[in-house]
Amino acid sequence: MRIVLCDDDERILGQLKGWLWEYFRENGLSQPDYVSYADGDSLLAAEDRPDAGRADMAFLDVEMPGTSGIHVGARLQSRNPYIKIFIVTCYADYLDEAMKFHVFRYLSKPLDRGRLFRNVKDALYQIGIDTRPVLIETKKETVTRYADEIVMVEAMGRRVTVQTVDRLYESVQRMGEWEKLLDIGCFARPHRSFIVNMKYVSSFSDTLISLSAPDGGQYSAYLARRRYKGFRDAYMLYVETMR
Repeated sequence: MRIVLCDDDERILGQLKGWLWEYFRENGLSQPDYVSYADGDSLLAAEDRPDAGRADMAFLDVEMPGTSGIHVGARLQSRNPYIKIFIVTCYADYLDEAMKFHVFRYLSKPLDRGRLFRNVKDALYQIGIDTRPVLIETKKETVTRYADEIVMVEAMGRRVTVQTVDRLYESVQRMGEWEKLLDIGCFARPHRSFIVNMKYVSSFSDTLISLSAPDGGQYSAYLARRRYKGFRDAYMLYVETMR
């Protein structure tokens, strides 16, 4: 694992790195590689190199010399869509702009050790879900995709399809198998014929769920009336954990 830190305040950089080191030590986890930068331009110059490696988390100040943390975060996310971006600032005015590119958390200065630990725990859990490999078996091939790339699974009679962010697969696995494969926090089964990734839910009524993929694809899934409350509660819990 690789963690990038960027702030023009050396005290904040030292505090962040020290607390992150404590978190990984106290939880018996291998220490990540920590890379620190004092400004956004230096970070981008180093991280854009082909041999730089992929960052898994980034803690970015907003106001610093050169490129702002908002734009740095967007660039890092274009390299690795699964990176967890933490915006660290005392200025709440940037919240709306930061949320446009799906910031994982917004941490206020002065930093709070307990809150940082809780958010790092959530980030590690989400990274594990996002990058969990899932095998999709078709009649012609077996394909490995990340769980995060699956928008929904649909059963139509004996035919089961898996809609990913960029392709539709016809799977030989039955719905029962898919329910076990996707028994992780971001998936729900709102109807016997559907399993949906709550990350892509854009809206839902008491009978229908609308999903939006990153490429603009729009999809629908049925929501059984008797499962409405369970789905609503699961979705609200998912949204709360993503805050």
